[in-house]
Amino acid sequence: MSPAVAVDVIVIGAGLSGLVCATRLVAAGARVRVLEARDRVGGRLLGRRIGDGVFDLGGQWWTAGQPRLAALADQLGVVRTPQFRDGASVLALAPAGPARWLPGRVFAALARGRRLAALSRMIARAGAGEAPAAWDQDSLGTWLERDVPDATLRAQVALHCEMTFATDPHELSLLDYLAQLGATDGHRGPFDGRDGDEHRFVPGAHALPDRLAAALGDRIALSSPVRAVDAGGDAVVVFTDAGSARAAHLVLAVPPAVARSIAFTPALPASAALAIAASRPGPVVKCVATYHRAFWRDAGRSGEAYLRPGLVRATVDACTSDGVPALTAFIVAADAASWSATPVAARTAAVCADLARVFGEPAASPTGFGFADWGADPWSGGCVAGLPPGARAAGAAWRGPHGRIHLAGTEAADRWPGFMEGAIVAAERAAGEVLGA
Repeated sequence: MSPAVAVDVIVIGAGLSGLVCATRLVAAGARVRVLEARDRVGGRLLGRRIGDGVFDLGGQWWTAGQPRLAALADQLGVVRTPQFRDGASVLALAPAGPARWLPGRVFAALARGRRLAALSRMIARAGAGEAPAAWDQDSLGTWLERDVPDATLRAQVALHCEMTFATDPHELSLLDYLAQLGATDGHRGPFDGRDGDEHRFVPGAHALPDRLAAALGDRIALSSPVRAVDAGGDAVVVFTDAGSARAAHLVLAVPPAVARSIAFTPALPASAALAIAASRPGPVVKCVATYHRAFWRDAGRSGEAYLRPGLVRATVDACTSDGVPALTAFIVAADAASWSATPVAARTAAVCADLARVFGEPAASPTGFGFADWGADPWSGGCVAGLPPGARAAGAAWRGPHGRIHLAGTEAADRWPGFMEGAIVAAERAAGEVLGA
């Protein structure tokens, strides 16, 4: 990148949100430059060959109620297929004792009855902006211990927290938990789900940014981490190791925690600075094991399991549309944070041992094994971000615009934050701000 290149808009981050935003701006006639720190596009969407198939090792699913993601996939010619969930699922919520086999979806089975009604009402209040500020002073864990006498319900909500935010309930603000669920379809209940809600993409969610990037062409500069931003004059000047670039507007399409590595002049407003400082992206390791055959399906099992405690917190069927049998396993929170300190062979063995404990001895011998450690990725820092107790009450908010700087990325979405749908919501809003300025 040559010094002082002048364009209309610079977009930092070539994940789904940054690429959608850039695409919308280019379609409106803007001159756009996209700067990406990695040597690839896609951000937290990643496809990789494992064994005989290509698998998503990042974000993966479309779910009911996400029209923008569905429309984008249709536009790009990326088809959807229902997530396989036929057969029995497994649930283990106690340190000892047998796992329970449940018919159909685990979370849907947990939602039956009235035990989650009060929590669902709290989620609805938070989603409507009617939650008491005092809810931000408690952690989710503290509230569960103090106000939820049902031990099974406490374990269910803690498991849901770990699977959604990849963090211990004691590290997440109760209000942040409720508000983020309220911005999705959490009002139906944090464990609700209906058959057919979730679809995977073929050949994978990673195809979405790949196809967007192909159309943008040389407007994207890879391996270009941004070190500093000066928005104090009549333009925004962005500095990378290769030089500088100038634009009338800047779209920041990276997670707030990643923005910590960028020096801003002048400093961002207090609300954004507090969000950057407080944001805690949850560490997640996503593993895929491939096999000669889908033995769990042969046994009438869906491949879905939720385990607490345990190294592997959850599993799901990952068989490809072209017939490669596979299971996906998720490691989250503290176990994921310490993952990179363990030798690779030991990591693989530990995951396979957990899979064998649930699905039988055949699961111990995969034909292929691969993983992505998102907590160790310096340009992600983890997956879905949450806020600790007190951050919201102190004013932390990842919203914009701030002068010539606009915020995209899924964390900036007011609907479906943490999802691909949210990435598109935030991208379209940021593009609209720029074009309306």
